[in-house]
Amino acid sequence: MLAFFPSIFKDELFYSVLARYHKRSGNLSNKDSTLDLFGKKKSYIIPDLTTDLEIIFEKVNPFLSSSIDEWINYHTLYNYYTNFTSKKIKQSVRDTMLKGGGNNSLHYSTGQVAWTVKEPMYYRYCPNCYEEDIQMNGETYWRTYHQLPSVFICSKHSVLLENSSLLIRTGNSSYFYPNIENSLNSDKNSDYSKVNFDMLRHFAVESSKLNQKDYKFDQLNLLEIYHYLLHREGYVKTNGTIDQRRLKEDFIKKFTTELLSLMQSIPSGVDGNCWLRAITRKHRKSFHPARHLLLIYFLGESVDTIKQYANKHYTPFGEGPHLCLNPAAKHYLQPVIIDLKVSRCNDSKRPVGTFYCVCGFVYSRKGPDKTEEDKTKIGRIKMFGETWLNKLHQLVEIEQVSYKACSKILKVDTKTIIKYSRQKNSNPITKKNIKSDLKQMWLDLIEQYPTFSKTELRKRDPSLYMRIYRQDKEWLKNHPPSVKTNIDTNNRIDWAKRDLQILAKVKVAVEELNSREKPVKITTSKIGKAINQLTLLEKKADKLPRTKAYIDSVKESVTDFQKRRINWSVKHLRDEELEFWKIVRKAGIKESFYPDLAEEIMSHLNHPT
Repeated sequence: MLAFFPSIFKDELFYSVLARYHKRSGNLSNKDSTLDLFGKKKSYIIPDLTTDLEIIFEKVNPFLSSSIDEWINYHTLYNYYTNFTSKKIKQSVRDTMLKGGGNNSLHYSTGQVAWTVKEPMYYRYCPNCYEEDIQMNGETYWRTYHQLPSVFICSKHSVLLENSSLLIRTGNSSYFYPNIENSLNSDKNSDYSKVNFDMLRHFAVESSKLNQKDYKFDQLNLLEIYHYLLHREGYVKTNGTIDQRRLKEDFIKKFTTELLSLMQSIPSGVDGNCWLRAITRKHRKSFHPARHLLLIYFLGESVDTIKQYANKHYTPFGEGPHLCLNPAAKHYLQPVIIDLKVSRCNDSKRPVGTFYCVCGFVYSRKGPDKTEEDKTKIGRIKMFGETWLNKLHQLVEIEQVSYKACSKILKVDTKTIIKYSRQKNSNPITKKNIKSDLKQMWLDLIEQYPTFSKTELRKRDPSLYMRIYRQDKEWLKNHPPSVKTNIDTNNRIDWAKRDLQILAKVKVAVEELNSREKPVKITTSKIGKAINQLTLLEKKADKLPRTKAYIDSVKESVTDFQKRRINWSVKHLRDEELEFWKIVRKAGIKESFYPDLAEEIMSHLNHPT
């Protein structure tokens, strides 16, 4: 039982509390203070993710009203470094902080070791906060959010943070600073004159929120959210892929290279080497919280609003059915349109919706629809259709209504009424003419996509296909696209027999691959090359069910293979003292895999055989 323990200040780093205890205790040795607090002479006390908290809590509980959960959430950097990780990693890090053990794996699990965004080298402080602390409390302390890599400004005073003379990482021994005040100096950071202060203030606030709350971000949902918002902002092409070039250009333009350099997050390189490209694709690795915050801000959201878009699919014109805007139809302004095609405007990159109604009326407009009124607007009429043209004939020829009155009824300008009424007089509008126009559109579609089959053309314009099918399916049957089809007439192969022959070869190849000195990943490609039948296994796998089932049972995922390499390296290092770096070097594990494999490696370190 301790004789005393200092009160914890608001947003104080828990490591700072321990430092103040050491100062007040009068202990001359750091080991004496660690023995008081932890009941053992710890070799290292982690500043950002302090461990053995249950031991300390039991000793200091009589002096404090706070809980361990409050310590973790408000006085460590736990939430900041785990909010964007999996539930498994979050729980593993939390358990280690509570109970201790495996301290070296903490920063591998969170991804901090592999990230290219590094933490500040020195403890940082706000000079205004320091003055207030001395006046109110007679002492100062390290604030939690001031030490975050994405924070450069005090959100309370809007002044730049300054570096102290104390290193955050002090090697392999704990070091309680007996007098924090003596470590403060006027060593100002780099010149931030070209950096937008409003953005610095925004990221300071966002980072502080991220550090004090468990947002329970799900990694798969987060990727879907990013794709939804990229859709909304016009960065997704009509084929569903992201316009990475324009995204990168706009991203750099919005933040400027000065700010991105400060955040250590300039998007550069290609494919997996560019973090912005990788974070908008399937997440095969973790990304630094600073980079998540940058992307979230770029997409117009914050850590408090981003989750509302979970499980949403981008529908710029809302859910169907959509309104028919044909004034000549009985279903005018009724939700009857189910055929909608969405494309992108080449200039504005806004979504363009083309609405096809069964009455033949086709119109388009730029989106997205933001209000109910937007749903009643027409950007351009692409086809008036039979219903509208017949109504025009009724008004002009039979009822003798003036052109101006017709324009008000049919909601177009007078010139359009005159144009189509004259076409009517010179070429009477009949169902036969309408059919002819539709058929010509089908022939134009075939010409536009000469390699498409009938099924592919139908998917391209289902409304056109169905209208012609209902009116003249014989004509449609007699005018198919001229696509050459390859018919396999070779029925002489006994696939069942060949399946058994290939299976026998595959088993021998797998045994040979597994017997090699250095592990080789078992994949369909490796097996196919080993038996000189790669094309057969890739193209005709469905005809070889037994072979396919066997290959599926033995082929390895990336993680499985990495674990096998780890086991292999541990066996080869059995005569040496096992260390984390030796295992990963021997196994050839890349840094990007450290977070996923840290638990596997630590199991060998904690339980050597």
